[in-house]
Amino acid sequence: MDKDVEERLILVCRSEIKMLELIFQSFRTLTEKSIEEADQMKEEVRRNSAELTKYVIAKSTPGEKGKEWAKPYLSMSSSFDRMCYNMEGMLTQLKAMVKDHIHFSDRAVKEVNDIFQEAMDLLESLPDLIQTKNKLFAQHIGEQVRAILKIANGHSESHEERLIQGVCMPKSSPIYLGLIESLKGIITHILEVSGKIVSLSARA
Repeated sequence: MDKDVEERLILVCRSEIKMLELIFQSFRTLTEKSIEEADQMKEEVRRNSAELTKYVIAKSTPGEKGKEWAKPYLSMSSSFDRMCYNMEGMLTQLKAMVKDHIHFSDRAVKEVNDIFQEAMDLLESLPDLIQTKNKLFAQHIGEQVRAILKIANGHSESHEERLIQGVCMPKSSPIYLGLIESLKGIITHILEVSGKIVSLSARA
């Protein structure tokens, strides 16, 4: 992997870790101030991602060979962009919770917290994977992702059943499901980045 691109990938990743960390904190505190802090972080994420994309395009040589070199890096940059979009969606959900005074049941809070923590752990593992390019580490990430997605899907299904039974409040349901879906999106894109890192390592 190109050393300069590697450093820029890690920079984007670390800014996204910070943004997700702030969103996680916002979910736990649900204050306008904490949400605003997380919201401000997206500008740094966007800037780092845009600079990565510009650098890769500028460094790629004209012709098919240059395109093939740039493709996996641009794909990773796109995955980071989509993680950011998912995080922005979560901020929208949190703003709605504060504005409309929406509260989750203890069970729903625990479920979202658990998936949040798993997403944080996975995202925090990416800088190490980018540096080491360890195939076994990538396989472990893949196993974790599949296990977490299964749990998240189970949470969504159970929630919908509780909604039908009248246990869950209809007002909070779209927010809960939106947060879970956004976290699933982030986790899926982490897996995509992990796969690209391993494929680049195999080509080296």
